[in-house]
Amino acid sequence: MQATTPVESGVRHLSVPVYTSLALTFSFLWSTGFIAVAFALRSSPPLFLMGLRFVLSGGVLLLIVIFLRRSLPRTLRDWLRLGVLGILSFAFFFGFTATALQGITAGTGAVLASTNPLMLAFVAPFLLGERLGLQKFFGLGLAFVSVVFLMSARMGTGESPFHMALVLLANVSMVAGTILFKRWALPYDLAGMNAIQLLVGGVALLIPSFLWEPVDQVIWDTNFIVALIYMCIMLSWVTMLLYLFLVRHGDASRANTFLFLTPVFGLVLGALLLGDPLRPIDALGATGVALGIWLVMRSR
Repeated sequence: MQATTPVESGVRHLSVPVYTSLALTFSFLWSTGFIAVAFALRSSPPLFLMGLRFVLSGGVLLLIVIFLRRSLPRTLRDWLRLGVLGILSFAFFFGFTATALQGITAGTGAVLASTNPLMLAFVAPFLLGERLGLQKFFGLGLAFVSVVFLMSARMGTGESPFHMALVLLANVSMVAGTILFKRWALPYDLAGMNAIQLLVGGVALLIPSFLWEPVDQVIWDTNFIVALIYMCIMLSWVTMLLYLFLVRHGDASRANTFLFLTPVFGLVLGALLLGDPLRPIDALGATGVALGIWLVMRSR
């Protein structure tokens, strides 16, 4: 038995080519975040980095939204709902993830992060009324197995179970935020909603950061400033707005399926920017990921 969901009036689903193009752009930009965060973490503790990023990007974006007179929440309930989304999708997800990356390898992180689309796909039929047919199920499974195959040689041994659990908790919070965003279907401008979520998430991260992290030891060098600016504009603004747009205009589980491409793009970027090695067999894993996503997109 499937749960009913509110009707999103005025929201239409996009054509497959348009949706796929936007989703590929989102996945590529999302993958660049891991490199930007890795650079910035050399100069800053994780919670301070994420909190500062969200407060800056959210504050500036909110000023732009107000200047352009775009729609903002009209009721206290909607403001509170956006606050909840900010805690789940920004404070918990990014806070847990940034902290976890200090205790696990990138390969292990990529595999654990790929449980995100699986989690959402399995709960979406009950909470969002989205179908999980045999083809979609097989496509998700193929993409996940391909990610595990792709990253298996890059997974470390003796990694911290605590930090691995943090990645899974981060995924749970992101899935919960996506489910609530889809169910509540708030009829406001995406930029305004994103700005509020960023600000709430940023403040929620800065409070524990100032209490427990050595923020006086932050190194305000060029690498940190450039990485921070990139994360504010390209990740907090462009990438998150793309994600919210995709979730609003299509099935939430399909939008999250493209997260399987994150480790693929990450490997390519690592080879181009950091000189990391690529193996010929990596092409097989990438092909499996692409085929799995294709099956999900073609499912009904």
